[in-house]
Amino acid sequence: MTRLAGIDIGLPPEVVVPLFILLLLGLSALLSRVVSSAAARWLGESVAPQLGFPIGSAVVVGGLLLVVPELALPARLGKWFTGGLEIALVLACAMALSRIAVAAVAAYATRHPAVTPALGVARATVRVAVAILALITALESLGVPVAPLLTTLGIGSLAVALALQDTLANFFAGLYLLADRPVRTGDYVKLQEGAEGFVEAIGWRSSRLRTSSNNIVVVPNIKLSTAILTNFHLPVANVTMSVTVTVPHAADPDVIEKAFTDELTGAVTQVPELRGGKPPVVRLAEITDAGQLWRCTVDASDVDAQATAGHEIRKRLLARLKREGIVLANRERVVVLPAPNQGPG
Repeated sequence: MTRLAGIDIGLPPEVVVPLFILLLLGLSALLSRVVSSAAARWLGESVAPQLGFPIGSAVVVGGLLLVVPELALPARLGKWFTGGLEIALVLACAMALSRIAVAAVAAYATRHPAVTPALGVARATVRVAVAILALITALESLGVPVAPLLTTLGIGSLAVALALQDTLANFFAGLYLLADRPVRTGDYVKLQEGAEGFVEAIGWRSSRLRTSSNNIVVVPNIKLSTAILTNFHLPVANVTMSVTVTVPHAADPDVIEKAFTDELTGAVTQVPELRGGKPPVVRLAEITDAGQLWRCTVDASDVDAQATAGHEIRKRLLARLKREGIVLANRERVVVLPAPNQGPG
């Protein structure tokens, strides 16, 4: 007769084992459905992990571990068979834990979009951590001493960390850039050191900026994360730009203000690079020796649009001044030199 977990079943092994396996399969299907449903409710349907295979495998393998001691296998075969089942159980549990942890990270990123760029790195980190934990557990189940191995790995990791100090610093700086997002892909940034351009990509070691001349500037992540920089796309992409025009002192300020306001209002509705910003502002900024200095302020859609927008605005202002019969102020100065000394006549 067969004993199972210390209980006398009263049936021969050839009957008990198949029935027990069928029972395990049914239990694994039920448990997988319950756990998957609970995970979907907790994490959300969109990121719910697939837990049927790992949980089902864990239940079946765990049940077989209860049966093996009662099968009267040869000692050597029983030892290896039990060890294989223990490793399979550890792997199944690790797979389930990894999928749940990765789904939890994805659910957190869904609720907090700011950390979405770092989602790929977070998933990889979770998988590596679970794999290391599973490896240690599997070695312990096989009777392999883990403490000396961990000590050796710790010393080796310290040596590697010291050798790769700059690389690791850039790696963690990249994680900071992806998580905190002081700059994002597509933003136009200018570093205090002088480098500027559109952020093309943020990698694990360095970031790439595309300049206005279509060149690539490679900046180490540690430099980008610690530098004082200006992000021209935050909080919005619109960039305030101004165009100055100097007209003679004799020009009527009211006429100039109306003319410039009309032209800028028309430009804002007709020029694509100027749409979506604040209303234009026309101000008599200063009266200089050359004449009246007028400053026209508008919002360009982004940094890249400033050149096209400025070109179009200047053309319109010059054409309007020409229609109004007003010329630009002459900046030349007349310098009167004293007459040369005359000698005695």
